[in-house]
Formats: sequence, C-alpha cells, structure tokens
Amino acid sequence: MDEFGFFGPSEKHYIPGGGFCISVFAFVGKGGNVLLVRPAQHEKWGEWAPNWRIYSDESLNREFRSWRFPSSYVKSGEHPDDALSRVMKDQLGVSKFIVKDSRLVNYYAPSRRYKGEMHWDYCFVYNVEIEDSPSPKPWLDAVRYLPIDELKEEEFGSGQGSLIELVKPS
Repeated sequence: MDEFGFFGPSEKHYIPGGGFCISVFAFVGKGGNVLLVRPAQHEKWGEWAPNWRIYSDESLNREFRSWRFPSSYVKSGEHPDDALSRVMKDQLGVSKFIVKDSRLVNYYAPSRRYKGEMHWDYCFVYNVEIEDSPSPKPWLDAVRYLPIDELKEEEFGSGQGSLIELVKPS
C-alpha cells in the first residue's frame, strides 16, 4: 500500500524509517567560482550539523578535511528564508545579501545510518549574491571561492557533493 508523507506525529503520518532532513544551502557565486567552507573543530558545528554527534571518529575527521556549501538544518518552526539569513550571518558574517533565485530539491536514497531504510533530504537551495567578503570565523578552517568546473564530489563532506550538479551552468 502506498502512503503519503506528511509532517506530524509518526503514529499518524508516514515518516520513512531512515528519517528525513530539511536543510538550506547558500550557493554564493562569483565569476565562475562558488564559495565553499571547510569546518574547523568547534562546538558551533554541534548546532549546525547535529548528526555529527553520532559520527565515528573517522567520519568526523573526514568532515573536517572536506569542503561544504554554507548550510545548516532548518530548525523546528523556522522558515527556510530565516535559516538562510542565519547561515549567512553566523557562518559567513554577511548580513547584506541578495537572493537571485531559490528552489527546493529533494533526494530519496538508502539511509547511511539506518541500514535497509530509505531517507528523504529536502534541500532549500539559494543562489546568493554578496558585496562584501565573508568574515573569518573560528569555526571555519578555510573559506574560498573555487572554480565551479573543478569541483569534485569526493571532496565534499556530508554527501553535499551531490549538489554540485546544481551550481554548474546547464
């Protein structure tokens, strides 16, 4: 029997056994490049990436060596636009930005955490323009604009490499 997915108590509505995530991603472009960050070991990542709390040491160390788009999970009751503002301010130190366009993309794939179960990812993706440079923050090891056409999926953490297709010109 097919079931429809709704937000709500799991006893009343279907939620995949592998769970689901709702996230925002900021694609900040500049002349054929996109802004990426590499996290530093800092307590702030417990807020932005709470799933890291259950990662193995090996997986967590990989996250600290990998690139990612400025991003975060959407908090309960938070509008995705507000989550984007939080990401821009807290992660990049940018308060003035222009959203050029946005879209919702989703992925339904086997869960990496719950074997044999499926997982939904709902990704609010924003193409953002900024005037000022991001401010260095102690929770970031690196902040760089990298050429879009040189991005490689394996260089990204938390499965974010699958989003590369969205920043490349069609």
